[in-house]
Amino acid sequence: MPMACVLREAAHRRVRTPHPHGAGTLLAAHPLPMAPLPPARAAEECAGSDSRPAPGGEARLPAAPPAAPDAPAARRARRKALLHAALGGLGLAALAALIRHVGAAEMLAAVTRAAPFVPLLIALEAARIGCEALATGVLCAPRRVPAAELLRIHVVTYPVITLMPAGRPAGEAVKAALLSPHVGAPRAAAIATANQSLALLSSAPLSLLAAIALFHLGGGASPLALGVLAHAALLVASGLGVAFAARQRAASAWITRRFARAGQLATAFQEAVHERPPVPAWPFAACLAGRALQAVQYGVLLAVVGAESGPLRALAAYGVGAAGTAAGDLIPGQVGATDGAFALAASLLGLTESSAIAISLLVHLLQAAFALAGIAVALVWRRSHPAP
Repeated sequence: MPMACVLREAAHRRVRTPHPHGAGTLLAAHPLPMAPLPPARAAEECAGSDSRPAPGGEARLPAAPPAAPDAPAARRARRKALLHAALGGLGLAALAALIRHVGAAEMLAAVTRAAPFVPLLIALEAARIGCEALATGVLCAPRRVPAAELLRIHVVTYPVITLMPAGRPAGEAVKAALLSPHVGAPRAAAIATANQSLALLSSAPLSLLAAIALFHLGGGASPLALGVLAHAALLVASGLGVAFAARQRAASAWITRRFARAGQLATAFQEAVHERPPVPAWPFAACLAGRALQAVQYGVLLAVVGAESGPLRALAAYGVGAAGTAAGDLIPGQVGATDGAFALAASLLGLTESSAIAISLLVHLLQAAFALAGIAVALVWRRSHPAP
């Protein structure tokens, strides 16, 4: 903006000047004796400003330039979306190839036999979600979030956690945003971090038992049993890593930006994190109960496809499903990854390939049904207002 325009504009306005001691403002009482510029002349001198006349015949001050878009961030987002789309396409192609290999008719017959068991499978999945909601409710203490609101939050975040690539961190971020009106943003971020850690740690005991079951069923250290055992160790390391990293100031700054972006929340986040131990007992027990219900689901699915069931095979199937989910974490819905894992484990589980893939397909269908329910709840069930 040219200096002449600045001087003329300041000369004909009552300019507020900060008081040197910070006690309010002083008004300039004697404007310089300069004639006002006509709007057209002002527009010429203030190039790039808004040339439309302002009330009173003066030229408008130039508007602030719009913020430039973050081009590198936009490019990264596009590349990530393309990568996820490509992985999703590969997963669907792999699933289609597996179905064609084992025979669609035989597998469809196995899926059709599951119809009488659908209510039980739905009840088990609903109970598993309830266990996670209970864990979140305990983590919210001393604040109290209504049970109906906790249930709504977990149902709404279900599609994000189960269907999106790297769904658990994204789902916990959404959960934190929905909890923040009730408990505050720093505490909501701390709860989301604890939930992420507990989701990993609660899977580890079941995966360890699954590895033992696979050792027993395979008569030794099969590659699949060793893979599930390595997955259990990775779950412990990553779960404890998240829990203890959140208690470090340098790491908590990143976590705060990830889960609660508004404001400088690192200090408040640290205070909220230190209100409870790194692995709180009751929330961990609730999450562990949810994982046990998941193993029961696999036991039911084994019976559905006509295989020999029982605790040992149910645990083994759980371990195969968990390892396949981890391997396909970046694939939307883990489509193709869990199916391939069950196809590889078919002989160890005492299944035909078609029955093994039928189990993974039934899991996908169950998750898709709950995901659609979550989307419907997000549209029709509005959140309750937090108590003052």
